[in-house]
Amino acid sequence: MSNFQVKSPGKIILHGEHAVVYHRPALAAVVGLGTTLKFQLSPDDGDSKHVSFKLEALNTNFNIDIENFNSFLKHCRSKFSECTLENAVQLLEEVRTELAKQQEEAPEAGSPKKQQMQKAFISIYYLLAGAILSSPIKDLELKQSFTVTIDTELNIGAGLGSSASYGVALASAFLVFAQHFDLSNYAADENQALISHWAYESERVMHGTPSGIDNTVCTYGGMLRFVKGQGFQTVKNVRPLHILLVDSKVKRSTADIVAKVRHLGETFPEVVNSIWDACESLVNAAIPLYEDFGTCKDDSEKFEKLERLFQINNDLMKAIGVTHPKLEQIFSISFKRGFFSKITGAGAGGYAIVLLPENYASNEVYWKLKEELEGAGFGVYATTAGGEGLRMESL
Repeated sequence: MSNFQVKSPGKIILHGEHAVVYHRPALAAVVGLGTTLKFQLSPDDGDSKHVSFKLEALNTNFNIDIENFNSFLKHCRSKFSECTLENAVQLLEEVRTELAKQQEEAPEAGSPKKQQMQKAFISIYYLLAGAILSSPIKDLELKQSFTVTIDTELNIGAGLGSSASYGVALASAFLVFAQHFDLSNYAADENQALISHWAYESERVMHGTPSGIDNTVCTYGGMLRFVKGQGFQTVKNVRPLHILLVDSKVKRSTADIVAKVRHLGETFPEVVNSIWDACESLVNAAIPLYEDFGTCKDDSEKFEKLERLFQINNDLMKAIGVTHPKLEQIFSISFKRGFFSKITGAGAGGYAIVLLPENYASNEVYWKLKEELEGAGFGVYATTAGGEGLRMESL
């Protein structure tokens, strides 16, 4: 095996945020920012005692003792003859029990950052064990030491799919290590499905009951129409959209926001259900525009329709109370300059997205928009939506 690199993108929700919780369609797309994982074998000096993980975004390192880990693999093989996704729940419980015995290996619960670090370590241990126990190579174990370095361009907990991007990177690296596939065929349908499944397992560690949309789009790339419990359909966009990601720098809890929206729906069920109906109609109207965008010499009419859908979508999100004064400031600055923007994800903070025309970089007004947003203290990133998914290559 040679050293290799994994790049997995983050994601945004273009349309259907919050409605997706209630089994309405959402349209998700990867963004041109993501996570980079480097897998590097250590020199085989006959003294390999541990494998190392460097998580740059959390500014922390983890080590897994090879001898202890192989003992854990042996224990699991004695409890269940084979590891499949069907008994992944049982494996996760075994991992939690094992790590509870190794308090010195995992950070103690406490601050949100420590809890995040602990979940990150559980994901590493769980996915590595799952990949090896389900390997086509019988009785595979850790032998040679290696180092995994992970860094990300995505702000953690900001609605850009940072945890799913992390899970996709880990799952793909460990599945290659365990010889489920290699760098030449990782993009085969069955291999992408396997990556997405194990990335979903990582999301379960991070979030408890994820929808499945984040790990799916971060693996496959492009744009996806997703309905909870029904899987996804690929939206065959011809080219990525240009967008401006604007970080409000307001932290928020997705779980708390979802709970508040649920309470609103319980208080005014007919009103809120009509909003979900409108969200579903909006997704259905947007998909043919995205699929057709870039097929003509002049896309100005389609672009104007997309701008209008951005505005309508944003107004629907405001109606359910998931805006914030900082987001409203972003919308106001953008609208004043002639750009259309919207909430993405849970709202009440996090990111807004601004739709940019094809030739935005040569547009003086764009640079004034960027300058004004940055001057107001927001983080601004020009990128794309609907581009490439997971990529792997040799180092």
